[in-house]
Amino acid sequence: MEQEQLFADVIQDILTARKNGALYVNIRETSEDILRMYFKEGQIYHLRYGTAIGNDCLDILDYYNLYSATFFEGITAPDKPPADLPSTKEILAKIRQLNKKVKVT
Repeated sequence: MEQEQLFADVIQDILTARKNGALYVNIRETSEDILRMYFKEGQIYHLRYGTAIGNDCLDILDYYNLYSATFFEGITAPDKPPADLPSTKEILAKIRQLNKKVKVT
């Protein structure tokens, strides 16, 4: 059953459970791309939306409306994180400020 939650709370649940995997987020605007967040031991390890990676991806999130999010346990993150990726704590703080909701599937 789908339920709507704050996007930041969805991420916090993954961090608290120290999960490994990927959170795929569909964007309402028509696009072939999805927001992909990869986690290792509960920390955000990689972040991308289309060609935007790391901090660039965070910078454009406030221009998009989130639709649904699904976590896939065990999906492996890319080999190395982007050089400009902020800490998980900073990423979560920025996403919390956006105050966006997403349907969790």
